[in-house]
Amino acid sequence: MDDLEFRRFLKIDVRVLEVWVEQGWLLPQTRDGARDFRDTDVARAQLILDLTRDMGVNDAGVDLIMDLIDQIHGLRGTLREMLAAMEGQDEEVKRRLRGKLDELSGIHRL
Repeated sequence: MDDLEFRRFLKIDVRVLEVWVEQGWLLPQTRDGARDFRDTDVARAQLILDLTRDMGVNDAGVDLIMDLIDQIHGLRGTLREMLAAMEGQDEEVKRRLRGKLDELSGIHRL
């Protein structure tokens, strides 16, 4: 989706979009010098609209929230990788890992 389609879909002004991209809240791909917005950009933009229009969150708050969301997303990916690596181990190793996790943090039934 190009800039115009993106702005029309979200009903936002060109200046608003520029601020969001400058702030790093949206990271569109670039093709032949033009921005290309994906579904993830649309979802992020809708969240930004909810935060600013509906909840009254200021730019500093949006910046913090988007950073935290990105951190959570990254941590989820890391956790998925760790679980996949754990599942690839033999049963004795998995049993020991589960036992250690239970000891350390009370995580049950991985």
